[in-house]
Order: sequence, then C-alpha cells, then structure tokens
Amino acid sequence: MNICVFSGSSAATSPELLHMAERIGAMIAARQMGMIYGGGSTGMMGASASGAMSHGGTVHGIIPRFLQNLEIANEEISQLTITENMHQRKQMMYEEADAFIVLPGGFGTMEEMIEVLTWCQLKVINKSIFIFNPDGYWDHMLAMFDHAAKTGFIRPQHTSLVQPLSSLTDIADALDQLMAKTEQTQNPISNL
Repeated sequence: MNICVFSGSSAATSPELLHMAERIGAMIAARQMGMIYGGGSTGMMGASASGAMSHGGTVHGIIPRFLQNLEIANEEISQLTITENMHQRKQMMYEEADAFIVLPGGFGTMEEMIEVLTWCQLKVINKSIFIFNPDGYWDHMLAMFDHAAKTGFIRPQHTSLVQPLSSLTDIADALDQLMAKTEQTQNPISNL
C-alpha cells in the first residue's frame, strides 16, 4: 500500500509541525507502507520523507524539473522521479497512491487536496483522503466545505470524502484501518 503525503515545503515551518511530519513518515514506514510525496527536501515535505527513510521506509518523490532547485529535490530517498511539468507530477502521485494524507501547507497543498477531492467526487478514483488538522490548521477550509454544501454547491455526502484527523494517534489509527481493509481484500477467506 502506498500513502501519498501532501504538505508544505516552506522552511519557515515551526519545529513542532516538522516533528509531527517526521513522525507521520515514520508511522507509514513502520507499517511497511510506501510513501509518495512531492520530492522536496525542505519543510514538512522533507521532514515526512526523512521520517520514513530513517525508519527503513520506501519513499518515492515526484518533482517537476522547474522545482528541482526551488524545493531542493531530495536525493536521499528511495526513488526520485523528475517530471516535465506539474500535471505529470500530480497524475503519477494520484495513480500510485492508495490513500492520501494532507498535512498543513500552502496553496500547492490546498490545490492538490482539492483536485484529489474532485477526482473522488467524480469517481475518477476511489481512495481515502485524510486531513491532518493539528491545532485547527484546516478548520477554515473544512468550514468552507460545509458552507458550500449548505448553499448547494457541494452535495452533503461529498463533504465526507475527506476525513479530518487532529492528532498523531488519529493518524496511526487511520493507517491501521487502511492496513486492515487491505488485508481483508487480499484474504477474503479469513472473513468466513
């Protein structure tokens, strides 16, 4: 199973958020899940990759050529793919991922989250989307989703396509549930 992590690449991120991102990467690796992410080495993006790699994980970074220097492409991961543009990068990430975890981030993180939500809404893909919401970071975005549903622009059932998680314990539980679901799918006889 591959988990795609969306997160900010800003070097101005607080040490506490960086530590949380590193822990999330470690949790993914500890469950022998692969991690897919944007391929940078800075900010929460780099911290989550470091966490996974330092715990024996497999990390596939996917970065467009024009961001190689800006986000400082991470050469210390299992696999680094350089794409020609953002569209190729996102297509690869979305196709390889079995589920998504959205960490705090800026416009790029928001855009990736919204695009994946839209793909799920339109049934282009059917994958779990978790939003890590420490200290209410995403509260305004989640409130906007509810507002759009109340005003008729989003069907109410589509607001449940995203599952907010507020703690590292919640993340661990979500990863464990994904693992259990995968095991049930691979071993249907064990459910008899």
